[in-house]
Amino acid sequence: MATAYLFYHTFDEAYQTSILTAGRGPVFFPRIVLGAMLLFSLITLVEGQIKSRSGDDRDGGPGLAPRVLLPAVVVTGGYILSISWAGFVIPTVIFTFLLPLVLGYRNWLLAAAISISYTISVWYIFERVFLIILPSSPWFGAI
Repeated sequence: MATAYLFYHTFDEAYQTSILTAGRGPVFFPRIVLGAMLLFSLITLVEGQIKSRSGDDRDGGPGLAPRVLLPAVVVTGGYILSISWAGFVIPTVIFTFLLPLVLGYRNWLLAAAISISYTISVWYIFERVFLIILPSSPWFGAI
């Protein structure tokens, strides 16, 4: 419900600056992310309904969700809060490294490589291709 509301809210008149920004205003990326979250949430709900009806419980049972959910929420919240004072690059590298580990992925070397390449790719695409300014780090002028 929250994702659907936030997606709907991106169409509010206050955010309609796309004429000035070649169609890529401040809600361009959030719409993509929220749209994907909405789609994946619906898929997850449908899969959950199918599994509950069939009695299939191979995902670790009900005890697994709280052990994974709370740390994932804490890491995500820390990421969101840290962007405003540390910029985009540093918190994103840390977040994209930690979240897979919290969710159970154990190859930390591959997680680090993906984290760094993902962050640099997203930064480059948004800053240089889309010309969307991401929060910068107060410590490093180029980051």
